[in-house]
Amino acid sequence: MPPFFHISKNVNPPGCHNAQVPHEHDHHEILFCVDGAGAQLFEYQEYSLNAGDMFFFPAGTRHCSIFLPNKSFECYVVGFQNEIFSLASAGDKEVLNIVEKMRLLHGKVALSGAAQPLIEFVLKKLLSEHQRKQNAYLAGIKMVCTELFVAIARDPRFEEEGEQICLPPSDERMVREIIDYLESYYMGPVSVDTVLEFCPLSRTRLHSVFKEITGFTLIQYLTSIRVKRAKELLTSTDMPIGNISRSTGFCSPAYFGQVFKKEAGVSPGEYRNTRLVN
Repeated sequence: MPPFFHISKNVNPPGCHNAQVPHEHDHHEILFCVDGAGAQLFEYQEYSLNAGDMFFFPAGTRHCSIFLPNKSFECYVVGFQNEIFSLASAGDKEVLNIVEKMRLLHGKVALSGAAQPLIEFVLKKLLSEHQRKQNAYLAGIKMVCTELFVAIARDPRFEEEGEQICLPPSDERMVREIIDYLESYYMGPVSVDTVLEFCPLSRTRLHSVFKEITGFTLIQYLTSIRVKRAKELLTSTDMPIGNISRSTGFCSPAYFGQVFKKEAGVSPGEYRNTRLVN
């Protein structure tokens, strides 16, 4: 399944106030105010919202827009998942670091007034790319999203605010990136070697750091992700067990059955039948 992405341009006429209730998503969301005024509630804190303001709502955080009486309001809303970008690419990792800084800035993203025309131009281009859905759609979306985050990162005010952000220690940040990679690509031929292609740590250091922080070896952690996903498919679909083994990254149904029984205590078929009976 491709990573989630959506963009819309919303216009609320005067009198459309308090139109939203606090809500959250399983994806990140960016709101950029083009015109008008209102307020933004983010994690129970209220912020003013005016033309040129940008907010970043990480996945799982509660937020809502508050529209003022007799005030129009126009904004772009972008929803996306980190999986649009690949941890195996140095350039994409830079983008994900920008996303992380936006998350740590907690809600309102600091931008200079001069940033508005450029941000609005890139968002307009991103909306067009999304609506037209031409060939190489995902590549086009990723390209323009990268342009958006680069524009944000190079804004003088964001740079100034970002310098004050302390990212987690490098080892912890690297382990989090590895976990994100495993959760995104567990269905493919993932191994310690594929992780080392983008991880700057040595094999020995990777093993030591990953186990120290997670309590598991990298392969144990990967296996737990695969088995968890297999359990979901066994109980929520009628997909044949052989297909489940392939879609969760196991090299053969026999090996899948062996690993699953070791982790779950029963075979995949027994697990499915038990859950169906219950």
